[in-house]
Amino acid sequence: MNILYADYKDKVLGCLYGKTIGGTLGAPFECYRGVYDVKFYTQDTSKPVPNDDVDLQLVWLRAVELERGRIDSMVLAEYWSTYISASLSEYGTGKNNFRMGIRPPLSGHLRNRNRDSNGAWIRSEIWACLAAGHPDIAVRYALEDAKVDHSGEGVYSAIFLAAMQAAAFVESDPFKLIEIGLSYIPETCGITKGVRTVIDCYKSGKDWKQARKILFQTVPGSFGMMGGYFEGQEPEPDVPVGENGYDAPSNVGIIIIGLLYGEGDFGKSICLATNCGEDTDCTAGSLAALLGIVLGKSKLPEKWVKGCSDEITTWCLRIDAALKLPKTVSEFAERILQQTPVVLNQYCDFSAKNGYTIATAEKLERCDDVVAPYWNTFKGLLQEVPNSTRDRFTLYDVVVEYGEDFVSLTEGKEKVLNVRFINKLFDPQYLTVRLLDFPEEFAAEGGTEKCVGIEHLHGSFNESKLQFKFTPQTLKKGRYDMVMEIKSEGRMTKNYVPLTFINGNCLEIAK
Repeated sequence: MNILYADYKDKVLGCLYGKTIGGTLGAPFECYRGVYDVKFYTQDTSKPVPNDDVDLQLVWLRAVELERGRIDSMVLAEYWSTYISASLSEYGTGKNNFRMGIRPPLSGHLRNRNRDSNGAWIRSEIWACLAAGHPDIAVRYALEDAKVDHSGEGVYSAIFLAAMQAAAFVESDPFKLIEIGLSYIPETCGITKGVRTVIDCYKSGKDWKQARKILFQTVPGSFGMMGGYFEGQEPEPDVPVGENGYDAPSNVGIIIIGLLYGEGDFGKSICLATNCGEDTDCTAGSLAALLGIVLGKSKLPEKWVKGCSDEITTWCLRIDAALKLPKTVSEFAERILQQTPVVLNQYCDFSAKNGYTIATAEKLERCDDVVAPYWNTFKGLLQEVPNSTRDRFTLYDVVVEYGEDFVSLTEGKEKVLNVRFINKLFDPQYLTVRLLDFPEEFAAEGGTEKCVGIEHLHGSFNESKLQFKFTPQTLKKGRYDMVMEIKSEGRMTKNYVPLTFINGNCLEIAK
């Protein structure tokens, strides 16, 4: 199937206007628990309302514009550290870890009590729009994004939303969209459990209020309890308060309540999401963005579009001369359209008979084929979270598996690094691998320089492994920095992987 440029542009505009509409609608009720009867905006919308869900995506847009095809979690983490001022909850923990040398996905996991919360799925739209009709591509970008400051359900939720939204460019059936999204995440995770709960409620004839209550009982969260029950509403004794930070499953479930019980009505759907409470600007915003893709801006109800500003105002960014932000939603959409060929490259046809078209994926559900440029299945990439870093180089990828202690060191306890090398060429290689800046007070088993051969996918297998084992005899510092140097024999290039370890006595690991 092909998407014509005019239709694609209309749907990107629908997505971004929807995001603004839903975020504006839900903002006054964010962080409260309760059941509401909202039918339209309840605040002054004559001026643009700032929305961190959009702010973050403006930074990602600039990253794509400047870095082109180099986007990965390390690039995004650097942009995060430079341009995003917000340090609340998981945003702050991820940034703090990264500045200590703890790389994604470990930065999104360690010491992060909000790693299962909502900060990643609220910024999935840019990846869906850049990978329109290709959920298989959108989820890879969403994974790189989410693991900067999330883990577990925080990552699964971003993947689920990105897949649904990317598929919505060519599929409008809500149940099919849900199944597409679920195909990319574990069947046993909290996101899947919450989504399935809502589907069961809808199909069994329960109303949306009953579905909300059952959802909260099945995957309890606590986001709405930051502000407590809204304006004197009586606490619900049969609605539990979940573990602090475990918010994504219930809030994604709210999106599904709005999607199913809204039955295709844009206004009804986003009001239902808002009326469930909790992280309302995010649930209504992401749902409105999804519906905006399905409908296109041209079919969004006029009263909702007119009631919301086209201007963009920000509140959590550090702006400099390099961060050239779009001033309007329309400009934001236009700049996304300009970058689509960077992400979809071979799927964009500029010389088609009917003008610029995008060829969409033949299969929207997860496919476990091994494809370039990763040479891994998506399932394999997802399993690397949270304790393995991946560095992508021209000749090969390098995956460092840290084990159950992550980057923690304990005096006298052996540390084992399992290192995988994935050949990206159809040509065998021999690699020489060295640990540089290795501390004198550490004892290395088998030395700090090793060689490994890797074959390729033509009649063989393109991965090889080796181990580095060392034992800290004496820990003199709180932080140790090493570098892994890799050289392919017969080639000039040397590549480097930074390794940071923290004295276990000063690192709390939130397992």
